[in-house]
Amino acid sequence: MKTGELLAKEGFISQDDIHKALLLQEKEQATSPLNKKRLFGMILCDLNLITPWDNYYVLHKYNRLQSIQSALVSKKILTREVVERSEKDAQQQNIPLISSLIDSGLVSTNEMHILLSDLFHIPFKSINNFIYDKKDIAVLIQTLDKQKSWENKSMPLVLKNNTILFGITDPENILFIRNLNDLFPQYRFKTVFISFSWFSKLHNELYESDRTTAPAKVPAPPARKKPLDLSLLLNFKTSIKDPEQDNDAIQTLYERYELIRQLIGNSKRVDLQNEFKEFVIQTHRNITQKYHNQIIEFSFKKENRDVKIIAFPKT
Repeated sequence: MKTGELLAKEGFISQDDIHKALLLQEKEQATSPLNKKRLFGMILCDLNLITPWDNYYVLHKYNRLQSIQSALVSKKILTREVVERSEKDAQQQNIPLISSLIDSGLVSTNEMHILLSDLFHIPFKSINNFIYDKKDIAVLIQTLDKQKSWENKSMPLVLKNNTILFGITDPENILFIRNLNDLFPQYRFKTVFISFSWFSKLHNELYESDRTTAPAKVPAPPARKKPLDLSLLLNFKTSIKDPEQDNDAIQTLYERYELIRQLIGNSKRVDLQNEFKEFVIQTHRNITQKYHNQIIEFSFKKENRDVKIIAFPKT
């Protein structure tokens, strides 16, 4: 099955969504016929029909992921022999392949940024001179403790409003962050790839622990997925300045809204993203015209078996 069919089978998109993505793909090819076709999942991400995490989850489940290794060879960035040797070096050093390739100079940071964006819709970032905001550290640590951060080579970096940016060092971390986000529905999670050297440095700073005392990686027993907490979902808020561009914020608001509806006893609905976005755009327009405030904060209010969307100018 093709990527679109697999995502539809898992309930992430509809056949209409596949049609939209195919039209965009054909338009891109007609405009730039010499460029290689983008991965279908990346087009769906651009259309805000799925998240990069959803795409990775489904392709991983059906063993359809294109790996960094195969992409490096197919794009003729490195030969297969060099990639295999780099994998062995990374394993011996116990660091992710991404960092091994950059540290050895085989792949530049710019090449890695393009590669990871093309494959996973998640960029690679150099985070020199990064300093944690001390007032946010307690919340960041609460979402991910020291041991799990080290075991999964992932860590929280920035808290802004209710959005937490996580740094990950390997594509496999995407599944971990996806599951982690389900445990904290009051937040929006975003991700960037970072080098392992910066992960190690920032891990020490965030958790105030020397790397040599960090726990060894041991297999953890499979954890049961906790049920979503309705009270946390009802605490969710997001600020929108430009609803025509803030697709990610609107999609997250829509997903939380539908989850609340289901948790209070309503049936699951699908394919209402477009109607929901139009509602947000119109609501934003009405409030900004009345109050002359460009940033509008959206939240939820439960009323029996109904849930209302509340919107106020953000002061």
